[in-house]
Amino acid sequence: MRARPVRTALLAVAALGLLPFATAPAAATDARPETGGRQHIAIHEGTDPSGPLLAAAYLRCFPTGGSHPTPEASCLKLALANGDYARVPQIHRACTKIYQPVTVVTHGTWHGRTTAYQHTYANQCIANAESGDIFNLTPWND
Repeated sequence: MRARPVRTALLAVAALGLLPFATAPAAATDARPETGGRQHIAIHEGTDPSGPLLAAAYLRCFPTGGSHPTPEASCLKLALANGDYARVPQIHRACTKIYQPVTVVTHGTWHGRTTAYQHTYANQCIANAESGDIFNLTPWND
């Protein structure tokens, strides 16, 4: 009669020992929502994205990173605009009125939502100013 309680106790201990392994795959497959955003930014010469590529960068926000030259400042500006490039505060600066159009194309995610933006600007200086310098991917001085 004594064997039965020992066997039951051993089975219970074994079952409890295996519980963490049984729940681990479920926890590993739970996709945590993205906390920030990931954006790919491309600047093309001309009035559409078929023009030559002038510059491109990858921007990751919260945590910040990627190949963008100013990820912290750009992520902060995007956060203030809730990921909407059309709502990013502009920088007021004097730009030439020379027409050298550039087309900016972005796509990615912002807090789990898919984003896309495309706009043609009269020149790179205006693109930089109207995007709060988020589109200032090259080291030219405005």
